[in-house]
Amino acid sequence: MLASLRRVNRRNALVISVLFALGAGALAAAVLVAGSDGGDVEVDSNPAVRELLPPRNDSVLPQSNVGAILSAGWSGEILHIGGTIIPLDQQRLEPALNSVVFRPGDGRALRRLPPGDLCATVRYWPTRTPDRTATIDWCFRVDS
Repeated sequence: MLASLRRVNRRNALVISVLFALGAGALAAAVLVAGSDGGDVEVDSNPAVRELLPPRNDSVLPQSNVGAILSAGWSGEILHIGGTIIPLDQQRLEPALNSVVFRPGDGRALRRLPPGDLCATVRYWPTRTPDRTATIDWCFRVDS
C-alpha cells in the first residue's frame, strides 16, 4: 500500500508540475501578446530614432512640440512641418538629450500648428559621419 501511495504522490506531483508549466507558458504568451501594442515599427526598428514628438497618428494641440529624440551618437534637424520649412535657428537642439524640437509661437515659422492632419520630416545622421544622412517622415492630427 505504501508503494502505491508513493506512485500516486509522484503521479500527482508530475501532473501538477505539467499543469504549472502550461500555466506559466500561457501567462508568458499573454504578456507577450498584450505587450505588443502595435508600436511604430519604423521607430522601433530604427537604431537612430528613439521617439517621435508627437507620436505617429497621435492627436495634439496647436501649441505642441514637434521633433524627435535620437539615440546616443546621432544628431538631427527638422526639415519641415506640414510643408513649412523650419529654420535651424528656431529649432531647439539638445545634444545632451539627442533631441531636436520645434515649438510653435509668435515670431516663428509657425505661430500655431494648423488644424487637421499634419506631417513632419526629420533628417538625422551619425555624429561621427554627418555626410551619411537619412530621414524619417510621420503624420499626426492637430485638434483645433
